Order: sequence, then C-alpha cells, then structure tokens
Amino acid sequence: MVVVEKVDESNRQHVIDSLKSDVVRHVFAFHDIQYDPQHTTTYVAFENGKLTGYILIYTALEFPSVILESEKDATGKLIEHAPENRFIMHAPPELLPIIKRRFPDAKYYAENWMLVKKGQARFFKSDAVRRLRTKDDAIRLAGLPSSREDRSRSGIKKYLDLIGRMIMYGVFIDEELVAYAGSFLQLPQIWMIGRVYTHQDHRNKGYATSATSAVTEEALNNSESAALFVRSDNYSAIRVYEKIGYEKIGEKLWVDMGTGVKP
Repeated sequence: MVVVEKVDESNRQHVIDSLKSDVVRHVFAFHDIQYDPQHTTTYVAFENGKLTGYILIYTALEFPSVILESEKDATGKLIEHAPENRFIMHAPPELLPIIKRRFPDAKYYAENWMLVKKGQARFFKSDAVRRLRTKDDAIRLAGLPSSREDRSRSGIKKYLDLIGRMIMYGVFIDEELVAYAGSFLQLPQIWMIGRVYTHQDHRNKGYATSATSAVTEEALNNSESAALFVRSDNYSAIRVYEKIGYEKIGEKLWVDMGTGVKP
C-alpha cells in the first residue's frame, strides 16, 4: 500500500538517505531538501518502507518549480499536491498520461537530459571568457537578453544577486558581453549547468561553446559530473554540448501550466 507523507524533521534524514542512492537522478530533491528547506515543500510516497516517488515544490523563483519523480502506482496520489496553476513541472515522460489527466490545459515539451563525467570532457579555452562577478558585469548581463535601455536599479540588483548565487562565465568581445553560461546548483557528486545564452547577433561563432566549456571545467574540477537539460529539438545547442563531451542519459518533460515559459 502506498503511503504519502510530507517531509519534515521526523522523516527528512530517511528521505535524504533514500535519495543518496542516485544523486544524479534526484539532484534537485537531494539538494533542495537539505540546503534550501525554507523554499521547498516535498511529499514522498513509501511502499513497505521503500521510497517510490516524490513531488517537490520549490518557491524561490518567479513561479513554483515542481519536480515529480515517481513510479506510476504512486503518481496519482503525489500529483494531488501540485499547485493548481502557474508553475513549471519537470517529470519523466512515462508519467505524461497521468499528468495530462490532472492538467489537461498544460503545454508539454521534451528535453534531453545530458551529462559529462570527470575526465571525459573536452574544453575549449578562450581569452574572451571570464567569470562574472562585478556590478558592471551585472549591468551588461541585464542588457544582454533585450535591447531595452530602461535598466532599472531593481533590475541591476536582480542580476547582481544572480551572479552572486550562480557561478557564471561570460564571453566578452570588445568589452561587450555577448554570451554566458552558468551553474545554478553545486554538489560534490554533480553540478547542474544552465542559463546558456548567446546574443542573437553573435550566434554560430563558438561563443556558447566557450562559455559552457568554462563553467563545465570548473564543475568537473569540483565534482564528479556536470549535467544539463536542453530542449530536444534545439539541435544547435545539443551539438555544442556534445562537442564538450555531454551525452544524453535520458529525457524529461517540461510541463508549462499557465506561465507561457518554454525551455
């Protein structure tokens, strides 16, 4: 019989110990339950004392990020604890029929789950790449995704906080930031890579490769592996990651419920 419990002090360590058997698969839950509990609500499913699934709701972002990882028998009970609207969910593709029944209006995208291990990466070094650290870096970062000139003070603070939380590398051409890549989660077993972006006027010049290579090198100097998610039809990005040494290890669903945000 499947029993669902909310993670609290009484069962937290047991849950962490269960997730430890496969940190790569459970990277977000393993990290957030331990290191960001104030923004993390998790419900876990047990059957005969064995963890068979969980749903994690992370609330530190603009809208909740939901991680659903479960055997099918437990999914129906766990998904009842998902938010009602405006969230992004990440889940295994085999759970799609159950998710569709619960959220028929959601939009779904397939993502490749890619990983490279220590000793298996190829690094592409460039003098144009450096770590983003300063207020000037934050100003350049705030201006990169758009051509808007109205960079508010709060906007700059947002990006300054971002480069304080994330390990980010940027590509600078004539002092202009043209591309960046970062790591938003770091564990001894694995770093998660994300926020890879190149300005539309500077694409197909190898800048994404240089930025991703730099953050991957730091990741593999400090952990056993680096991983990322990329939309399955983003073939140019997949080629960049494969060049560095990332290989596909699985697939995930990006489920958009009312946010309009795509992977």
